[in-house]
Amino acid sequence: MMRKTLGDMAKHLKSIISPESLEAYAIKPIFEDISSEGNIRDGVLAFRVFLYRLCDTLIAEGDSYDNYKKIAHPYENRITISLSYPFLNNIKQLLLNIGFHGIMIENAEAITTGNNVFYEKVSDSKNIECLKFLTECGIRIDGMDLNKKRQKLSEVETLRFSYPDNPAMLTGLKAMAVAEIELGTKDNRDILLRCDYRALKKDDADMTSILKDTIKPLPSNIQDFILRLHQFRLDKELNCDVEIKDFWIKIKYSHKKKEIWGINTSLNNGFEITAKASNTHKYTDTIERFPLALQEMIAKGYGCGKRRGVSNICDGGCKGLCIPLDDSVLEISDAIEIWFDKELSCLQRK
Repeated sequence: MMRKTLGDMAKHLKSIISPESLEAYAIKPIFEDISSEGNIRDGVLAFRVFLYRLCDTLIAEGDSYDNYKKIAHPYENRITISLSYPFLNNIKQLLLNIGFHGIMIENAEAITTGNNVFYEKVSDSKNIECLKFLTECGIRIDGMDLNKKRQKLSEVETLRFSYPDNPAMLTGLKAMAVAEIELGTKDNRDILLRCDYRALKKDDADMTSILKDTIKPLPSNIQDFILRLHQFRLDKELNCDVEIKDFWIKIKYSHKKKEIWGINTSLNNGFEITAKASNTHKYTDTIERFPLALQEMIAKGYGCGKRRGVSNICDGGCKGLCIPLDDSVLEISDAIEIWFDKELSCLQRK
């Protein structure tokens, strides 16, 4: 398996940044000290534009910073960026620190900080490398000479960060940094770099809107198929949960605690359906009428290949049966809907 480069990671990140929302959503009280609701919403829009610029810069110049060559497991959806893409992780930590610890000044047109914004787990030189990169993305930094050799960051007293292209971005940065540090959970770890404005909303997010935002990069006919599956979930009152961790998004559909299928997008595997059907032996007559490609996939079964004795190495079976969400899925879409309906019927009878 070819390693995905830092540029590839940036393209993936750009594709999963939450789409723009012009909704005048109410904001949780935890953010009221930052600014007014309108200013925060405008700031989030500006911060999203900044993230696109950051991604584009990484796509163009990523090779200069991609000096770590760890290859992820081919079936792995989650990416630990601190191991696989340390430069991106360093940038994230620096932005989090600037936003969380910084103080808004000059009518919110600048942020001032002390030397507590530097990422303590890496060297001074790597912190400076990240600061220089942020200047390439349009952030202005006053208070230190980034070109000076042999600097000790512990001696830096005060820094001033501004964004002349659109100062409102700084308000968005602060709001998203507070959201990730104060409200991030094990099922939603990527608030800042995805600009997940839903973390700011006072009201709970609507699952259908999350799904629509997630699958937006896909062709419209594939989106329609996924939304039909989602409507099936609504009609049958299945549980629907979202997990967002390490730049992997999974929308999981379950009967009680038994997962039936999920919609996934990740760097290594793109968009795919993962199915965990365990009752296929109860409706073999139905499966025999499915397209051959789907029959063969179901016959393979899922679960750890080593434990089942069908493979000497990890075959990714623990993920479930994987169906790529490309044009080929349209040829078997009707059969997939019938399949999931049959599987649910078996679970409900239990």
